[in-house]
Amino acid sequence: MTATLEEARSEVRDAFERAARLADSGEPGRFGEFEGQLWTALLVLGRALVSVFLLRQAARPRPVEYLLEGRQYTMTAERTSALGTRFGKVDFTRRTGRPARGGTGTTDLPIDRDLGLCAGFSVGVVMAVTRLCAQLAFAPARATFQSFHEWAPSPRATLRMVDAAGAEARPFLEAQPTPQGDGEILVALADGRGAPHITNNEYRRRCQPRRKNRGTTKRARRRERRRAELRPRRNKGDKSKNAKVAIVGVLYTLRRTPNGFEGPINKRLYATFESHEALFIWLRREAIKRGYGVKRCLFIADGSDHIWRLQKKYLPDVEPCLDWYHAIEKVWDAGQCFHPEGSDGLRAWVAKQAKRLREGDLRAVIGELADALRRIPRKGPGNKKRRERLEKTLNHFFVHRQRMHYDVFRADDLDIGSGAVEGAVRNLVAMRLDGPGMRWGRDRAERVLHLRCVLLNGLWDEFSKHVASSGLTLSPVPEPARPYEAKQRRAA
Repeated sequence: MTATLEEARSEVRDAFERAARLADSGEPGRFGEFEGQLWTALLVLGRALVSVFLLRQAARPRPVEYLLEGRQYTMTAERTSALGTRFGKVDFTRRTGRPARGGTGTTDLPIDRDLGLCAGFSVGVVMAVTRLCAQLAFAPARATFQSFHEWAPSPRATLRMVDAAGAEARPFLEAQPTPQGDGEILVALADGRGAPHITNNEYRRRCQPRRKNRGTTKRARRRERRRAELRPRRNKGDKSKNAKVAIVGVLYTLRRTPNGFEGPINKRLYATFESHEALFIWLRREAIKRGYGVKRCLFIADGSDHIWRLQKKYLPDVEPCLDWYHAIEKVWDAGQCFHPEGSDGLRAWVAKQAKRLREGDLRAVIGELADALRRIPRKGPGNKKRRERLEKTLNHFFVHRQRMHYDVFRADDLDIGSGAVEGAVRNLVAMRLDGPGMRWGRDRAERVLHLRCVLLNGLWDEFSKHVASSGLTLSPVPEPARPYEAKQRRAA
């Protein structure tokens, strides 16, 4: 760091003059080259100005002795370290606090605390890196940050930032007030999507010390490792990505207008890897904020028995609706039992049943399926499979018959499809957490998921202000991954 304030001011003047000369040189050149050189010069100017600011802050008078959490500290020697800012690394010299009267304990950095710094980084850097990590894999996120700022935090520092900011995301989401301008109809939806998690064996392998380079190529070492760690052949239908399901909930409202309902209004996404029940507890709290129990409420989901069981437990006063597209897929599946796939007869039959469902005549659909089942002989090539498919569809429609009042919902201009939660599952989970080669630890996956909820809910600016005002502490090391072992299930 610059030794004196005058020297720092001189560096500011020099940096400004270099930038001005670059723009005013008059030499022939392409704008792209000039723009890149100017951006570097402006970053140099920014670092010089940051140095002046830090010198002024460090020189402010402060008491030599002070109390912190009931302990007495004394301002003693100075410490110089690099501070990561949006303009680059800047040396920062300031006085430190030591436990008074020979006490033992870690060194305190009162000036860093007053400035709201995060373990050698500005809050702006932490939130910028964290936002990129919520959108991109960690390595591309660091590369993107570096392309703008000409430096990037280390991979370990990046993980520490994500851990710290991610821990603040869910409390921030839970503390959000009721959105302004909500509509009269509350709609809730739920669905799930798996993300690959690291197994115990993979975690132990990654924790082993790396072998020293024995004069071979990286390619040869990878081949040797594959031979030493042969993976057993999977049986047909075995799942390979060791996924843990994130359950996603969506809340929005519909506003009444002279021409019908307008929406979705104030759509909010909530998600967790913890459990289905944990999501429904959270979803109920948010629904109560927005009028559950007072407003007319609609709940839409696919055919998951687990989701509907929790709906009865935590949201019993909603009007349940089985997702229309899920129901129609069942109709297509049943129709293929007695019409060739892709045939005009199949399309006409499905259109007939869809018309009946839209008009609320579920009994006619079930009756036709039952008649078709009776006409299929119990013996014969392929008959057993066809009968099983038809029986499965019949049972499904019978179980969900009270959730298939599509005529009532359509007459009231309400939604009958779960597209909002299908898109949320794709955006929240699939696009960030289900990438090729990814293996998540349980805690970091949860935090990235909550950060994406903040981002996709359009609350990132408020979240950044909240983090800056409340203070953020980075742990000395990244949180170790917590493995997960998925139950092996055979494909249907």
